[in-house]
Amino acid sequence: MQIRTLDAKDAERASAILIAAFRGFLGERFDEGTAAHFQPGELIRTAHVEDPFGVSQIFVAEDGARLLGVVRVTARTSGLGMFDYVGVDPDGPPGVGSLLMARAEAFWAEHKQRKIDTCVSAHNKRALRYYLKHDFIPEGYRRDHFREGVDEIILGRFLNKGGGR
Repeated sequence: MQIRTLDAKDAERASAILIAAFRGFLGERFDEGTAAHFQPGELIRTAHVEDPFGVSQIFVAEDGARLLGVVRVTARTSGLGMFDYVGVDPDGPPGVGSLLMARAEAFWAEHKQRKIDTCVSAHNKRALRYYLKHDFIPEGYRRDHFREGVDEIILGRFLNKGGGR
């Protein structure tokens, strides 16, 4: 399995993986706005973004010619990085999500990030287990955050394993 940056040729498959992942846990709350966020053109546009405040990168996991997962991460000049999103083909081999997390960790280390944050829909138990497995801890709760009826759990993780103090 190889982890690499997203190319334009990956955009259709990456889009399908992300849309399926988000549709899977949002169900009837999945909407056109969410789908638009993961359209191929949007993924290509946001595959690598640099500005004065940091850098974002999309990585993909592939096994031969088959794309199996997608992750987008951000490193900020403040040292507070972000795990933006992840999607994995449910029919792929186990461990794809962990390989993507390892690449994200390397990216954050390269950019000297101190702490990472993310959020997960409270009812998305599978994703919550994923983050907890990778040393994220709950730090807060936001009711009806991105959409009405969907609460979010705010998660954080210090990269130095020492709690940041």
